[in-house]
Amino acid sequence: MTKKRVYLITGFMCDERVWNKVETLLHDSYEFIHISIPNENSFEKIVKKINIEDENINLIGFSLGGYIASYYALKNYLKINKVLVISSTLCSLNDDEIRQREFALELVKEYGFSILNDKKIKTLIENKNDNSLIALIKDMYKNNGKEKFINLLQSTTYRKDLSNMLQKSNTDFNFLYSEDDILLDKNWIDTIKENTNFLFESIPSDTHMIPLEKSDILETKIRQLF
Repeated sequence: MTKKRVYLITGFMCDERVWNKVETLLHDSYEFIHISIPNENSFEKIVKKINIEDENINLIGFSLGGYIASYYALKNYLKINKVLVISSTLCSLNDDEIRQREFALELVKEYGFSILNDKKIKTLIENKNDNSLIALIKDMYKNNGKEKFINLLQSTTYRKDLSNMLQKSNTDFNFLYSEDDILLDKNWIDTIKENTNFLFESIPSDTHMIPLEKSDILETKIRQLF
């Protein structure tokens, strides 16, 4: 049996391990190809650097990767079959988020790079007592390192709202997210829902890390879409 090919773009300071659980569940039917986020200084250059030599592309992006996947799909719509955006709203960051990122960048440059602490990680996950998950997130962060952290902050803090492009697009976009994910802009989701025919599925959870904590739901979603 020919496996269906799906391209994956991961999130901020994550690596391929984000997808391990869902890949295990779907290895019989799907071929997953990982796309690394290029080290460029703007979203425009990041997307331009991504080269997928394929047609009818099935593309999944998680968190920051959801924005990158969507931007790529909007720029290369003739090559795209479907896009699944996980835990991501495709809009500009608000002033507070920008200030926080700029402050984090200053701290790293002055005092050095440090991994996320448990308190911060617990705001991203549903099961606050899952020590193995907390350890994994820390390890991914550590493995990406200082240079990657600085580059991603500098290149992705200032981003444009993709709403207008999405509303004009005929590409098949689909969204999967947690109802109480603190990193998402709920007003943006409501606006896009009202002005497009894209499919939105929300999970009754506060986890941002859907591929790691809700892999069964993601498995079902992928089988439905692709």
